[in-house]
Amino acid sequence: MMNTLCKPSKLRALALLLLIAALLPLLAPQARAEGSYKAVVAVDSMKVYASKAPYDYLGALPRGTEVKVKGVMGNAALINVGGKSGIVQVADLAAASETTPTDEADLNLALVATRETRLYKKPKTSSSYASVAAGTSVTVLAVNGQCAKVRVGGKVGYMLYSHLGESVAETPTATDEPVRTGNAPVVTNQSSRVYADAGLSGDSIAVDKGTKMTLLAIKGDTAMVERNGAIGYMALSHLEKASAETTSRTARSNPFSEGSNEYVIYAFLIGEMGYNRAAAMGVMANIKYESGYRPVCDGDRGTSYGICQWHAGRKSSLISYCTENGLDYNTLDGQLRFFKYEITSRYATVHAYLKGVENTAEGAYDAGYYFCFNYEAPAARTSQSTKRATYARDTLWELK
Repeated sequence: MMNTLCKPSKLRALALLLLIAALLPLLAPQARAEGSYKAVVAVDSMKVYASKAPYDYLGALPRGTEVKVKGVMGNAALINVGGKSGIVQVADLAAASETTPTDEADLNLALVATRETRLYKKPKTSSSYASVAAGTSVTVLAVNGQCAKVRVGGKVGYMLYSHLGESVAETPTATDEPVRTGNAPVVTNQSSRVYADAGLSGDSIAVDKGTKMTLLAIKGDTAMVERNGAIGYMALSHLEKASAETTSRTARSNPFSEGSNEYVIYAFLIGEMGYNRAAAMGVMANIKYESGYRPVCDGDRGTSYGICQWHAGRKSSLISYCTENGLDYNTLDGQLRFFKYEITSRYATVHAYLKGVENTAEGAYDAGYYFCFNYEAPAARTSQSTKRATYARDTLWELK
């Protein structure tokens, strides 16, 4: 394909890239005109796959290589370099120094700043900027790698896309009924539903008895709760204070040796992520094959790292996330916190699937297969997904 490509000794498929590669050539004329914007490789080595069947691995482009982005779909980008096309991961690209995203009508996406951040005049962090407070509403006009072109209060500029997220519904504040706020651990005392609307109507999800949450506020008979980073509303009468006994029961259900990495990871998946046993075992099986549950674990000649072997741009995201949040990316705690952030924001479909699997041996198989195929995405995805799913069902599920 390209003279600058060099083939590494070990290949790793990029999550979802090949699933949507066939759609990108069709998407490009609709999403952006050909050659709509330039970008540069933002990682040491960016893997490139063929844009047509059978989507073979072509090689890698070094950091700083300038490419032309012809279309974007999900995590994948269709690029052109030297007159030839390929599929790459969007996270491996960054905006070229003086190039701005185009075709503002593509997005017009309403988001909010999830932290205090900056609005830059140009798509460069070295340009002049204005401070933007956390919670500020912005309209995303276009995205180019890690750079978002946004409109804030009538001004148009550039922000880091990783500093943006979806808005959260506010707590109701009727003047005749005070709102009591707090931050207390609670547990559901019966099967219930959590609603997106404070009126307890409209979109909702079911939660089982014994589901652990954080109580954020109370207004009358309505509770504002947080679970796995998501905020919603439910009947206050369906909650009770989480007791030491509840915590003890959760600990006793952990089949791994207390103090081991396996014990810590499983407890996080059950307690923090809210997965059932089947979903947790599906994830555990994948971590077993990826890293043997070891947080300090290099792979792919140093381009992959950690319990989930986050690769290339995802490894960089792990390090950046931990640095920005005062965490050590070499530790289980730092990596588990990043895992929660990544799967609930960038792999929300995988997260939703895990939340919905049946709590059975076959559910463990399904969770292991789906997580491998869509989140880990190793080489030989189908055979690896089958192997890990079988391990989840036949070995981990049987642990007492």
